[in-house]
Amino acid sequence: MAVAEVRGAPVAVGGVGGSGTRLIAQVLLELGFYLGGDLNESLDNLWFTLLFKRREVLDLGDGPLDAAMEIFVSRMTGGDPPSPEQAGLVRDLTEADRGEHPPDWLRARAESLLRGSMAPRSGPWGWKEPNTHILIDRLAERLPRLRYIHVVRNGLDMAHSSNQNQLRFWGERFLGPDFSISPYWSLKYWHLVHRRVLARCAPLGERFLLLNYDRLCADPLAGLRELAGFLGVRLADEELQRLAALAQTPASVGRFKRHGLELFDPEDVAFVRQLGFDTEPG
Repeated sequence: MAVAEVRGAPVAVGGVGGSGTRLIAQVLLELGFYLGGDLNESLDNLWFTLLFKRREVLDLGDGPLDAAMEIFVSRMTGGDPPSPEQAGLVRDLTEADRGEHPPDWLRARAESLLRGSMAPRSGPWGWKEPNTHILIDRLAERLPRLRYIHVVRNGLDMAHSSNQNQLRFWGERFLGPDFSISPYWSLKYWHLVHRRVLARCAPLGERFLLLNYDRLCADPLAGLRELAGFLGVRLADEELQRLAALAQTPASVGRFKRHGLELFDPEDVAFVRQLGFDTEPG
């Protein structure tokens, strides 16, 4: 099922948690993109979170996924409010065990999603939610003009991050029941996710951008020119300079050097190197 072409060509942003997706969302907002009516401080689209960040989404048939997509796209583009049947589907999602999201939080998201009519929008739109990569191939089937930006940081640095929410949420589905919240398993999850993303986004061709966050921060002007080209946006030098000021190299770049590589699977380290990241120990 393809969502109607008249609904435009959205841009989605995803990545492993802590990869720098918030910066890309900030840039999109500065460029006039509508990213949703219920955002958290990280600029995640919480309507997307409610509808799609659930473990069983990996097993959804086409019908239930189509139904969720129709609700999401309609609200993002200013369509009619959900029908009674659609409202029932949304409210059902607040009753399930969603792990890190308590029932009151889920109900607040549902009420936001179901609230009243919205004026139709004709401008650029999209969303940022790191977990987008979980369903990216199926989402792209339903939005044939979708452009997807997957933000990636050095997996060795990510392995030592305090943000292991995705590993905690998806780890058993992707790694089996014996995983743990540790640098070893964090890098293994990072490796699996990025192999999976590259394979599933290959059919998108020029509609897929693997954006190296470390490189963007090291050379913001070059990185923003690449991003603007992908979006089909022309930026004046003054605007490029203004947006470049948003990019700050995190102090965590290169932190893996303080810990060494001995605790990791060599195959996982080799994949980090394959993606062009530094793997030399300190």
